[in-house]
Amino acid sequence: MLRIAMVGAAALLIAGCSSSDSPPAPESPPASTGHGSLAACLHDNGVPDTAGPGAAPGPPAGVDQSTWDRAMSACGQFAPGPPAP
Repeated sequence: MLRIAMVGAAALLIAGCSSSDSPPAPESPPASTGHGSLAACLHDNGVPDTAGPGAAPGPPAGVDQSTWDRAMSACGQFAPGPPAP
């Protein structure tokens, strides 16, 4: 009788540790806030791709101030530094 109980306990232990037949539910991807998010947002808001790091503050050459201001307002959450007041 002890042998049957041991076999039953082992079977339950193995069944409890086995994986499920169904695949795990996919996680929703986090919002993109990584490297390049600001540039992508600015591009989506009318500012052409710029030269990259070290650019001067303000609109790049060929972009008018109002387009720049609208793009920065829309993309401010991606800008480095503390949030705007």
